[in-house]
Amino acid sequence: MKVVFLADNRKGDNKCEREHGLSMLIEVAGKKILFDAGASNLYLRNAEKLGIDLSQIDYIALSHGHFDHGDGLASFPRIANR
Repeated sequence: MKVVFLADNRKGDNKCEREHGLSMLIEVAGKKILFDAGASNLYLRNAEKLGIDLSQIDYIALSHGHFDHGDGLASFPRIANR
C-alpha cells in the first residue's frame, strides 16, 4: 500500500502547497483511490507537481460531507475527461 498526501493543512513535501482540508491518493492491490478531495482544486495542482496522473483514478471515496474533504470534487471531472 502506498499513500500520498495531496492536500493537508500541515507542511509536507516542499513542492506542495497546503490548505485546510484533506486529500490523499491511496494505491493498493493495483487500484488507485482518491480519498477525499480537499477544499479546492489544490489536490490537482499538488498532484501535478508530484508527477501524479489523476486521470488514472479507479475509485473516489469521501470520509464525510464537510467542505474541506469534498469541495475539490467540483474540479475532478475536468481532468477525468481528458
